[in-house]
Formats: sequence, C-alpha cells, structure tokens
Amino acid sequence: MCRFDGQCAIAKEHRNVCRACRLKQCFIAGMNPRAVQSERERSDPLHDMDDGDDDYRENSPDRCSVEVQTDQYSMKADALPSPDAELNRAADTLLAMHRQVCNRVDPPTVSGYSRSDGLSSASVSFINAFYNPNMISPRTPLVITAERVATMKDVMQDWRRNFVLFADWLHALPEFASLSVDDQILIAKSRFGPFYWWMCANWTNEANCDGVCYANGTYFPRAEALQCFPDVRGCSDRMVVTLSEPLRELQLDETEKSLMLAVIVFSDEPLELSVSGKEHVRSMGHRFVRMLHHHIRNREPSLSNAAIALRIAKIMILLTATTNLVYMASDNFQLHDVLHIVDFGSWPDDFLKNSFKDSI
Repeated sequence: MCRFDGQCAIAKEHRNVCRACRLKQCFIAGMNPRAVQSERERSDPLHDMDDGDDDYRENSPDRCSVEVQTDQYSMKADALPSPDAELNRAADTLLAMHRQVCNRVDPPTVSGYSRSDGLSSASVSFINAFYNPNMISPRTPLVITAERVATMKDVMQDWRRNFVLFADWLHALPEFASLSVDDQILIAKSRFGPFYWWMCANWTNEANCDGVCYANGTYFPRAEALQCFPDVRGCSDRMVVTLSEPLRELQLDETEKSLMLAVIVFSDEPLELSVSGKEHVRSMGHRFVRMLHHHIRNREPSLSNAAIALRIAKIMILLTATTNLVYMASDNFQLHDVLHIVDFGSWPDDFLKNSFKDSI
C-alpha cells in the first residue's frame, strides 16, 4: 500500500522510493503479473548491488566503457592415490612376486650342496643356509602332480626344495627386508614350518591326492601301507582333515593364498625380536589382513562386511592347524630320526630344531 494514496512520482532516478506505485505503473505499462518476484526470491545481495551501480552510473558525469579480456585458467589438482588403490597395487605386487619366486628355476649347471662337497653338516649354519639357499638345493621346477608315492629320497628332496622356496620368498618380500638381520633370522627360523604346511595343503588340493603333496611330482600317502616311513602321529591325515579340506571348501583364489603366506610371516612377534622388529611385525600383520579384506570386498561387492569378516576368520583359524602340524611333526620321533639318518646334506641341527619346535 502506498502511504501517499498512489500519488508518488515514478522516475528512474527514484524508482525505489515507492514500490507500490512503481508496481502499479509497471502493470499499466503491460508487465506480466507472473513476473513479479517476492522479497524472499529477490534477497540476493548481488541484485541490490546491481541496482546501486545503476544509480551511480546514471548520476556520474563522465562514464567510459572498458572491455576487459580475461583468460580462464583451470587448476586441476593432481589426483592423490586413494588407500583402496594403494591396497590393490600392493596385493597385485605380492601376487606377481609369489609367481616369480615359484617359477624361478636354476640352470642345469647349478647343483645343491651335499656331503660329497667335503663339508660336514655342522659346518653350515642356519644363517648361511638361509642367505645362500642354493647350498641346500638347486631351484628345480615345482611339479605339483602327485603322480607317484614318495620314496625316502623324495621326502628329503622336497624338504630341501621347500626351504629354498621359503628363503627366496622371504628375500623377495620388501617388508621382510626392512627388518634387521638378527630379526630376519629369528622370523625365518620360526616361520618355515607353517609356511611349508600351508604350501603342501594347497598343493594337495591342486593335485587332488590322498596325502601330502610334494613339489617334485610325488606325495606322502595317508595309507600306512604305502608310506616310506611310519607316520606314527598321523601328520599326513591331520593335514588333509584340518587344513586341506577346509581350504577346499573356502576355495581361496591365488591372491588370497599369497596374502596368507605374508600373514604367516608376520603373524606374531617372537619374544627375542627387537622393539622395532616387534612393532614392524605387528604393523605389517595388520596391513596384510587389511589387504585381504579389501581384496575380498573388491572381488565380491555383494558381500556384507560381516560376511567378509566371517570369511577372513575362517581363513585365519587355519593358522592354528599349521601350528598343530608343526608340533606334531616335532614329536614324531620316527620322522625326526629320518631327517638325521638320511643324507640330508647341509641342514644343521639348529635348523631342524627351529623348523619343527620353534615354529608358531
């Protein structure tokens, strides 16, 4: 409503003096009533500034128009790697390393160490064997076929070859190389047993044999009548029941299998480790479990977090089976005697002791 009974003079210079009269004049001039905006819609401060600028320009004695050309500059921030992408790359790198180590084969001229070299078994320490694994065995192709029952010689050759595989695997793992030499030796001595049983259990499923599959085309059968030496503690049967069969049900892919090898390496902290070594082992163990979780989530997006956690729990509990197998083998006196009586080349007593008794 106009306070002056609609008698206000409407001029461009003073168009904001009475908005009622101004609106009435606009309707008379033919403005579409639908074009009227409410105060709420016109609350843009930039709009009011434009009105003020119009008044200023109208009242300025001297005006000039200047056209300014501005160049548009687009700043694109470098994309930072996401945690998910980093975990994907790390898992892919680990799988590639695993394949490379398993496919590594020495030329025919390279031969393993034997007693005929003129050195006694006590002359080669674990540290020398670990850092010079071809003293133990040449890197022969891994033949996972279980074509025939293993002889005593096959059993010895398989343990030698698996030790070389274990040493190569750890040396190729950057997270392991970050440890001091003393911590590396402590970890290596305590991890060979679980590493060995994990590999054998997966090979057993791959070859679909009734026993422990070896890496030389043979297997150690569960049937006592076929065994080259008596398995009095039933290690072969225990491995099939508690490790191979659950793995077959879980249907692990190759990435999960290789990630679990890394989890085995960093599964816990031996008491003798340095303070920094314990912290590193703890950190890397958590990291590889996160990688496992991320891999499962990417592979099966429909799975809930609870389902993923349940799968990881089922996989992780199998580490207990490897621990039990290590201690069962250490108590198997017949097997222990075989490893000392049969020509076992350079494997010293401290290696056998840590492989069986200190493995966890």
